[in-house]
Amino acid sequence: MKKLIYGGLALAAIAASCSGPKGWSVEGSIQNPEVDKIALEAYNNGLWYTVDSLTVGKDGRFAYSADAPAHYAEVLRLTAPGENGGSIYFPVDSCDKVTVEAYGSHFGSGYTLGGTDLARTICTIDSTIAAAKGSAAFDDSELRRSLVNYITADTTGTVAYYVIGKSVGGKPLFDPNEEFGNRVYGAAAQIFASFAPEDPRGHALRADYFRGRAALGKLPDMPDTVIEADETGYIDIANYDDRGVRHSISDLVKEGKLIVLSFTAYGTDASVPYNAILNDIYTKYHDNGLEIFQIAFDDDEQAWKTVARNLPWITVWNSPADGIAALTQYNVGAFPATFIINRKGEIVTRVTDPTKLQAEVAKHI
Repeated sequence: MKKLIYGGLALAAIAASCSGPKGWSVEGSIQNPEVDKIALEAYNNGLWYTVDSLTVGKDGRFAYSADAPAHYAEVLRLTAPGENGGSIYFPVDSCDKVTVEAYGSHFGSGYTLGGTDLARTICTIDSTIAAAKGSAAFDDSELRRSLVNYITADTTGTVAYYVIGKSVGGKPLFDPNEEFGNRVYGAAAQIFASFAPEDPRGHALRADYFRGRAALGKLPDMPDTVIEADETGYIDIANYDDRGVRHSISDLVKEGKLIVLSFTAYGTDASVPYNAILNDIYTKYHDNGLEIFQIAFDDDEQAWKTVARNLPWITVWNSPADGIAALTQYNVGAFPATFIINRKGEIVTRVTDPTKLQAEVAKHI
């Protein structure tokens, strides 16, 4: 997490009210504990500092309750000293109650997190990295591609920020001065711009993104510029549907279609209600020249095909091998994302609330 400046958790700040007198909490147990104390640590300005020292009971149990809710979603860690020590990273937000199950002889590697979906996601990410590093055929490029899926599915910023800060063997997995890493930084910065615009972590990511673009010779050094979608002309995307037929945005523009450009992943919870909204719009306006061009970013091709073959509009698959170029070109940081391209090929609006999409389409049909 080098260079990503953040003012900590605002542990003493009062955020939205929660039930009960406390804020967030973490509790858990250590099987065969080898220590009687572990440190609770937070991150600030490039350094980890101790928030409190937690007592580990003879039964291996420990607990901590914050005096106030967390102002921002953030990742903390529990650190055990000694030869078999290490750190367990876990997220907290507002009044979350996170649970930890660890093992004394492998504290920093043998553990599970629970209590929140965010905690389980962070645990899965660390397990994915650990498994990749432990593989005899370790490939950091393959690991990076798998981690990008967690970033693009994030709507909190916490996952994106955490993943971007990961290193293997002292080398960052994502370097903003390298083309692929720079695009990932841009996608992560857009998540904060869309969902947490005041969060200082997003500003730091954006600054690193633009410094990287400048280092790559792609644009001047403009760290304070906000990443925004092109409002004048579309960027063409072409790919194949579930029957192997190639489709492109440019073909639809040539036909004079009004295009709803949709970025999604069918495996996300939001996919079903989002596609239901799209179906209503398609049914109502398709005969008037509307076409939906949907790009799915699912890992599993067969799962994508199962959904795609039942949809009436154009849906193409962006496989992990295709990378994130389409996402960075349109500055998409989270799913679903929707754009309207008029019959002249101009991007006329980006719709962040799917429930307002039909009204926006009606303005341009």
